Amino acid sequence: MTTIYDIARAAGVTATTVSNVLSGKGSVSSATRARVMQYAEELNYSPNLVARSLIKGRTGVLGLVFPSIDNPFYAEITAAMERLAYQAGFRIFVSTFSNGDQTGQKMLKDLALRRVDGVIIFSAAISLDIIHAMALPHLPIIYCLEEEMQACPFPALSYNFFQGGQLAGEHLLSLGHRHIGLLTHMTDEGEYCHVARVKGLQAALATYNLELDSRLVKNGISSVEPGKIVGRELLTQPNRPTAVFATNDMMAIGLMAAAWELNIQIPRDLSVIGFDGIAISRFTTPPLTTIKIDIDRLAAEAINLLLHNIENPLSSQTIVLPAQLLAGASTGPLHL
Repeated sequence: MTTIYDIARAAGVTATTVSNVLSGKGSVSSATRARVMQYAEELNYSPNLVARSLIKGRTGVLGLVFPSIDNPFYAEITAAMERLAYQAGFRIFVSTFSNGDQTGQKMLKDLALRRVDGVIIFSAAISLDIIHAMALPHLPIIYCLEEEMQACPFPALSYNFFQGGQLAGEHLLSLGHRHIGLLTHMTDEGEYCHVARVKGLQAALATYNLELDSRLVKNGISSVEPGKIVGRELLTQPNRPTAVFATNDMMAIGLMAAAWELNIQIPRDLSVIGFDGIAISRFTTPPLTTIKIDIDRLAAEAINLLLHNIENPLSSQTIVLPAQLLAGASTGPLHL
């Protein structure tokens, strides 16, 4: 393995000069700097990351905590964050678990003990109360995608879920739909971001003096198969809805599969709108109308916020990303 001493011998300079060039420190002439970099490249020099981490007191690793990577939404975020972290000189370590998972809590504490430089936690994975109870005061944390951030002691990044639900409702109402159904993800742990989406839908309905019919509401899990199961229940009941808002794209895709099996044509017989804007939603038949979370922006904001917090600890800062309607072909005017 090439060392700085090999580069120093080849370039005819001291090892200290090579170190200064590679670290960007010290006063080195442009000619010497260019010569050192030339030999570093020719000799295929790779920095000793372990030694560098010991010197800087950093590991060069960022933790990323999700409830699951089964949902393509989290897989897409992982890919985007990994790319951005790498560009900044960091690697990503991914851990998955959900609220109430004792093993998951141990894994998070293990992340801290292994001295990752900071952690990005998605709210569906672990609650603020659990993080507080774990007492990790020296670990930079960014908390993502929780709706109620007022009491969050960490820098936080959220999305206007209420506005997203409102946009979904307004879109369906503008197409003439009044008999609107709902597929949502509700668990004992709360899933507040889904609650906010539902409240947004209810606000849109209220502008038309309408209320959400409890008979047209089905709860499930944010995945295709559960969406298909509860979607079939919704579509086979008397007086089925003419449009459905699914608070997750995966559930919306499951609903569309159930509609196809029941020979219900989309959007002629049923309009469907989802939430998340995952890449696969553009390739459904027809392409899914959805409330898009800008994954690239979310990843960039989260990584930048964490890196800033590592260098300059912040007590609290919240960034809220706006909702965006991404029109597909799964929604259309009401056909009487």
